[in-house]
Amino acid sequence: MEQKIIRCAVYTRKSTEEGLDKEFNTLEAQREAGENYIKSQKNQGWVLIPEYYDDGGYSGGTLKRPALQRLLSDVQDGKVDMIVVYKIDRLTRSLLDFSQLIKTLDAHECSFVSVTQNFNTCDSMGKLTLNILLSFAQFEREVSAERIRDKIAATKKKGMWTGGSVPLGYDVEKKKLIINKEEAKIVRYIFEEYLRCRSEIQVSRNANEMGYHSKPRKVRNSSGEVALSFNHAMINNMLRNPIYIGKVPYKGELFDGLHEAIIPMELWNQVQELKRLNRGDRFAPSRSFKNSLLKGLVECECCGTMTPTRCKKGNKYYEYYTSLKAVKEGYKLCRTGSVPAGELDKFVLDKVRNAFKSPEIIQELVHQVQPHKPEYGVREIFDIVQSVEKVFEHFEPATLQSIVSQIIEKVIVHKDKVVIRFKPFGISLLEDNIKVKNKGFNHKTLEFTYNVTLARKRGRIKIINNLPSEMPERDERLINAVSQAFKWQDLLDRTNLTIAELARREKEDRTHMGRILKLCSLSPEIITAIMEGKQPRLLNLQIFTRGQIPLLWSDQLRKYGFTHDSM
Repeated sequence: MEQKIIRCAVYTRKSTEEGLDKEFNTLEAQREAGENYIKSQKNQGWVLIPEYYDDGGYSGGTLKRPALQRLLSDVQDGKVDMIVVYKIDRLTRSLLDFSQLIKTLDAHECSFVSVTQNFNTCDSMGKLTLNILLSFAQFEREVSAERIRDKIAATKKKGMWTGGSVPLGYDVEKKKLIINKEEAKIVRYIFEEYLRCRSEIQVSRNANEMGYHSKPRKVRNSSGEVALSFNHAMINNMLRNPIYIGKVPYKGELFDGLHEAIIPMELWNQVQELKRLNRGDRFAPSRSFKNSLLKGLVECECCGTMTPTRCKKGNKYYEYYTSLKAVKEGYKLCRTGSVPAGELDKFVLDKVRNAFKSPEIIQELVHQVQPHKPEYGVREIFDIVQSVEKVFEHFEPATLQSIVSQIIEKVIVHKDKVVIRFKPFGISLLEDNIKVKNKGFNHKTLEFTYNVTLARKRGRIKIINNLPSEMPERDERLINAVSQAFKWQDLLDRTNLTIAELARREKEDRTHMGRILKLCSLSPEIITAIMEGKQPRLLNLQIFTRGQIPLLWSDQLRKYGFTHDSM
């Protein structure tokens, strides 16, 4: 009987990179021990795989190690039958991770063996021995981590530099921060310039125009160190870094550092006070468009509370309102999905703009503004609230949030509508004719309902109000297509021609004619609305011709966004 070949892979690991540059390091020693063990089992059919699986400088407390992941990938591909390690803690020091490894290995009929620890996992005693060894390995790792944390805490409390990215203005010599005179000039300039122009964005622009750059650092996709231009975030981090006043931060506390300060305490205090005032707790012209105005007020129809979230695409951040349930349990469970924060803020603010025009709100805004802008009186504030864009431009988010929270109790977002529930005080600010004219107003619950559609225009998602406009908007292209469809259908009925034959006779494309003829199946209500220009704003010819038109008229009305108000 031919002996089965067992393909063996040697895995080695070391927690730190110290000593890896030696001619014969610990990884090589582990591998040599593993190779010798495999040779001793040659009569059992063991064969060494020449591939190297070495993780130097990686902790055993995680499975996110490049060589280990490569090894597990080879196991799943059926290339490895046996994993050989010097000690079991080289593979992992975590009981939880080990249980995951065992499941993976068992699923692909792969085993492992330790060179210096002889045990057999086929019986219960062997499994007990293995668990005991792993428990001690995990205990050792946790004790080592505690010792390192305690050492860092003690070092920082003494004001010593513990490593990391060296801040601009300093160099490191013998593990101590030493002032770099040329870079220190840049640091002082940034602090003083912030006091002068009161804007981090403007400081970054001015610093770049002066030819100043950040400290050279390694960046992704670059072979060497690169000095970057300043941006808003870099300036903000520098202005908040207590290293520059000779302090060392640790867990919210500041300790006297052993290094010299670059910024005097008086300048530091002035900058921190200005940053506190600029956080939005006072009126000031806004330097950028702000989202998340409705934080704490927005709810999803199916999931409940929605929270501001953001994602990054390229160099831009996009903010959304997303349900907490969707964030925690998955987005597929939510019917509404994420809503662009800026679009919903503008939509809601536009609907409550009349409340902003009330004497009570005007007086409150004047009261907040005049301590900082004495020239802003009732007339100036009244002119600002006429436009949503001006409101966002002239008022900080904290000011708008305080006003909106007095007016609105809740904003409930549905897939096809937005419900704004007012507080009694807020509803009292609206003019009576607004409540009478709006058919979506519920007097009992103090709610306004707006039928909306989320549409993409010029690459951005917009919230379109589907309520019919005062003047009908006729889509001549769609009207002509409907008329042509009934004309062709009449010809087909009278001549008994096929669509292909009629298309040749009329010198039309057969596919185009087939798509246009689908319009004959539309319900009389939809056709009447199209002819009168009362169809939903986003409904066009392409939506009808490129998609499947439902057979039931009721399904058509629902699919294409027709409501009783629009008929």
